[in-house]
Amino acid sequence: MAETIGAVVVGTGFGLFTHVRALRDAGFEVRAIVGRDRARTAERAAPLGIPVAATSLAEVLADPSIRLVTVATPPHAHYPVVMEAIAAGRHVLCEKPFAKDLAEARAMLRAAEAAGIVHMLGAEFRFDTAQALLRRVVQDDAIGTPLHFQRFYFQPGLQDPGEPLSPWWEDAGQGGGFLGAFGAHMIDQVRSTLGEFRRVSGQLQTLAPGRPHMTADDCYSFQFELESGAKGLIAAAMAMPGPLVMSTRVVGSEGGAWIQSGANFGEPEQVWLSRGGEARQVETPADLVNPPPSPFPVAELVQTEQDRWHSQGFDVAPYTRLFLEMKARIEGSSIEGRERAADFRDAAAGQAVLDAVRRSAAEQRWVDVEKV
Repeated sequence: MAETIGAVVVGTGFGLFTHVRALRDAGFEVRAIVGRDRARTAERAAPLGIPVAATSLAEVLADPSIRLVTVATPPHAHYPVVMEAIAAGRHVLCEKPFAKDLAEARAMLRAAEAAGIVHMLGAEFRFDTAQALLRRVVQDDAIGTPLHFQRFYFQPGLQDPGEPLSPWWEDAGQGGGFLGAFGAHMIDQVRSTLGEFRRVSGQLQTLAPGRPHMTADDCYSFQFELESGAKGLIAAAMAMPGPLVMSTRVVGSEGGAWIQSGANFGEPEQVWLSRGGEARQVETPADLVNPPPSPFPVAELVQTEQDRWHSQGFDVAPYTRLFLEMKARIEGSSIEGRERAADFRDAAAGQAVLDAVRRSAAEQRWVDVEKV
């Protein structure tokens, strides 16, 4: 019987709401959680039965049973924690946005590869049922050669100036901003479905009312061209008045496919295929069906707008599948299914796109995406 693998979660927000539950569902033992304030970290760890609450990674890495470090700190703090974990020979999962910039991303990638550890990016939506099925439809040549990709996401959450946000979320200097937080997922969806980016042309804005000190973007849009020649448009905003809008569509030389979303976030989604003038719903294979979300059970720990999003539980099932792959790779077991988790090379490639979009927005021109 395989020995239970111990894990430490660094970060008491998303790490607490999603990493802890998904790690346990995947068969890991969460032995510790690390936060900035010991008393607050202990208060948040206790209801979940996490035995150790620490304020530094070094405190817990003396425990040899902890073989996996998951990093869910604010983005500007990823680099030192990831590098410390790699230096200690631990396997690492790091959240997105991965790094401050491509230089940091490359350094983490090189260190992880040199150490021979298992390394993954928190791109859990590769295992989302609808996104995974759409990818299969495209890669199985059901629409012919992909020509165009569109992804839109608009929600009114930050129209309320009284909605509390984590301080780093509003601060561009700490890695805040919706492009990194959510655009990183969209970029990974394009890369894993259609291939690498060649160039981008982007715009960043801050639209939320009543937040005069907010320096991070909450609205982004960018056109892109891929190495394959396919083109596309991605746009999203957190302070867009009106009802929720979610739309993902891919057009090919022989037809098109899309994700049919519900009126509310979290409602079941369908994948549809149009070819030869006829449209039909694509049946979801059994291996892509995820269990329904379960809300976070400790309501008093939900304190900010981000907490509310993450406490709904939509990330847990996809993240469990990600951690199941992590576990298999650590144990040297075979990987089942067609989907694969993103690693630090994917993370660096995604960071290159983020950097290019930011540079494009600043310089108001098309920008080539750097190679990793």
